[in-house]
Amino acid sequence: MDGWFALKAIGVGVAVAAPVGPMSLLCMQRTLRRGRAQGLAVGAGIAAADFSYAVLGAFGFTVLSSLLLAWDQALRIAGALVLFYFAVRIILSRPETTPRTGTGGAAWRGFVSAYLLTLANPPTILFFAGLFASIAPLTASAHAAVFAAGVFAGSLLWWIVLTAVVAGTASKLSPSVLQGINRLSGLVLIGLAVYGLARR
Repeated sequence: MDGWFALKAIGVGVAVAAPVGPMSLLCMQRTLRRGRAQGLAVGAGIAAADFSYAVLGAFGFTVLSSLLLAWDQALRIAGALVLFYFAVRIILSRPETTPRTGTGGAAWRGFVSAYLLTLANPPTILFFAGLFASIAPLTASAHAAVFAAGVFAGSLLWWIVLTAVVAGTASKLSPSVLQGINRLSGLVLIGLAVYGLARR
């Protein structure tokens, strides 16, 4: 066990979280509308889901992995429908010049919804399993634990940085620009939802 392996695991977490996708858009939208804390709750939910998949891949839980993969189509359809729902809400929402603080309940709901939406992509298990095998052989459970923890830390670090940047620039954007961002984000999410429904 060495520090370099842990750093590589953190790098994997950042690499998994960084690409712009539906969850990134949802996190940024929540930050713009409700503030950094609410956006970070969504990011934490995504990081928790990445951690869950990293655990499955690193520890080789083949039975559970196979079960989730068997339900791949149903989970993909459910995830696409939820994305479509969020997209419509974002398009119809009015931009707010001052982000709302929200409540603890809202933050918790954001965390749970982000966690479940991220889990709606079971093939991610295969990604983590293959990636772990390429980084180091599974010779000890300690390696698997460090890998999973590193993925979580790297993913969460990305969402901390992203929400800080979005929250810092939100006050500088005019209502018309925010409305444009809402509509563009909503249209992108609808496109991703349609793709998810059409993909075989």
